Formats: sequence, C-alpha cells, structure tokens
Amino acid sequence: MMERTRPPREGGSGSPSILGSPFGPRADQGGPVNVSHFPYTESLPVGGMSVAQIRSRFRDRFDIDPTSQAVLDGDEVGDDTVVRAGQSLAFIRRAGEKG
Repeated sequence: MMERTRPPREGGSGSPSILGSPFGPRADQGGPVNVSHFPYTESLPVGGMSVAQIRSRFRDRFDIDPTSQAVLDGDEVGDDTVVRAGQSLAFIRRAGEKG
C-alpha cells in the first residue's frame, strides 16, 4: 500500500499559533453550543453568536417563541448576550403561561 502525504496548508507554517488553542475552535468562532427548547436539543456550531441571532436563525427548527426567556448555563440572559463554545443555551416558557 502506498502512503500519501497531506499537502501543506496555504498561508501558514502548519504549526499552531501561540495565540490560539491547538485543541479546538476558539469560543468566539463557531464552537459547539448545546441549544434546547423543549423537546428539541442539539449541539450547534453557534459559539460567538448572540442569543438574538440564535433565536432568529433557529426559531422554526426549534419552534422558539419570540417571548421565551433565554437561559445560559442556568442564568437568565438578554438577547444581546454572546454565547461561547461549550455553554448550554435553553429557551423556556414559565409554567402557567398560555401559548
């Protein structure tokens, strides 16, 4: 069996930068975030996006109500909050609310 070598990347030396982690994406560059709205849950590459952007992009897929409360890692947050990779974002409705 003949081995094939991988061609070098364009514009780089192939070694990791001292500014970034060689083990995964930076938190502000589309890393995975656990997004849920009962009963739907998915790990999506939305790190670095605001809650409003995520709500808008996935409102049909998760059936997200525009008035639902965003909860990031257990804390209520506003739509201007930026989500980092590795966090959990849930959209919830309070018990007893109609709709």
